[in-house]
Amino acid sequence: MIKIFRNIRKRLLSKNKLSKYLFYALGEIILVVIGILLALQINNWNEERAQNLDINGILQNIRNNVQSDIKELNLLITARANIGEKSDKIFKNLINSERDSISLEEVAYIAFALQDINNLIYFKSNFNAYNSLSSSTYYRKIQNTDLASLLSAYYINAEKIKNYEEQYNEQLENRNKEWFDKYRNNSNDQDFFLRPWNAFDEFSSFEKRYLEILRDVTTRNVLGSGFYERYMIDYYEEQILMGNTIVDMIEKSETSFDEETKLKFSGILYSFANADIISILINGKLPTGFTIKTAASDLWEEFITEKEGFIDIDYPENKYDWASPYFEVSALGGRVNDMDFSGYTKLVIEMKGTVGNERFDITIKDKDDPTDGSESRVNIELTKDWKTYEIETSKFKTADMKTIMVPLALIFSGPEGQKIQIRSVQFKKD
Repeated sequence: MIKIFRNIRKRLLSKNKLSKYLFYALGEIILVVIGILLALQINNWNEERAQNLDINGILQNIRNNVQSDIKELNLLITARANIGEKSDKIFKNLINSERDSISLEEVAYIAFALQDINNLIYFKSNFNAYNSLSSSTYYRKIQNTDLASLLSAYYINAEKIKNYEEQYNEQLENRNKEWFDKYRNNSNDQDFFLRPWNAFDEFSSFEKRYLEILRDVTTRNVLGSGFYERYMIDYYEEQILMGNTIVDMIEKSETSFDEETKLKFSGILYSFANADIISILINGKLPTGFTIKTAASDLWEEFITEKEGFIDIDYPENKYDWASPYFEVSALGGRVNDMDFSGYTKLVIEMKGTVGNERFDITIKDKDDPTDGSESRVNIELTKDWKTYEIETSKFKTADMKTIMVPLALIFSGPEGQKIQIRSVQFKKD
């Protein structure tokens, strides 16, 4: 091929056809450039394909790790719930009762419960594949996507779970030490309380002493640790929710949330300032990361009822000077109690009254707002039909929107009873 082009050039030059030669030479240069560009493009395609294969391989490893985490978390939930149930049963039936006798079956039950409590368990998430991705050049492929944010939140939460478990286990070890320090000099007490089956034949002579040890404050502290195990279940359930979504997105090769997933995580991924909507009530259901509480001028009875598609709030007649059902941030197992709402300009509430003309105030409170009623309020009057009320967040001048603890509180006052229904509560951007 090169010899043919050389012969053409010689023939054109020998015939003094300079213009044709220059035209031909230009065409030859263009062909060479096109060839080089094609070669570079093919090389880029090959590199892109290789990088996609690499990142897909890493993501599949992350998926496998997360799936293993989910299995472990489900086992931990069962274990923590079981210990909480056992502690509750022991306190209710024995420690807090006035009984002066205890059966051998109950003694054995307590012994096995103590063994379970002192069998320290941990959530051990595998970070290897995620660390490999986040430290590689491939990370730019998913950087600034919902998947990247969710992965970050998942592994940050795994660290928080680890820290919380370490704190709990350290506290339990300290309580055990107090117990053993107290009974160190009496090996008989230690032995028959921790291994009562060794004294079953003559237990009646130890029964009174056993109950004394069971109700001692150091024993109560150890057994009472079981109550706290149930609080960790909230962490595990949020981790499973995030984990299942990660697995699903990787399997579908998706990096962005659909609208339903955005709503689902609006209360968990509280650092997501780029979500268009944050929902704190969806068709009468609270998304994970929010809770509803009440405050009143007197002891509040439960007048909030969950119905199909909405919540029902019944402010009773002639009972309170004032009362306030309110929504509160409670993300990551209750460890996060305030949230940045500064990017949202509208509070949107869908609600109605039972008869119409129900009047009350609403407010938003940040984490530092006093509880003296000095916060900015907006008065609302309802109709008996469902209606969407849109309020500018700028009207709540006392609330620092960067640190919102109570994204919505309803304040009823006076003796007149009122009954209202709320279907949804959202914060939106312009």
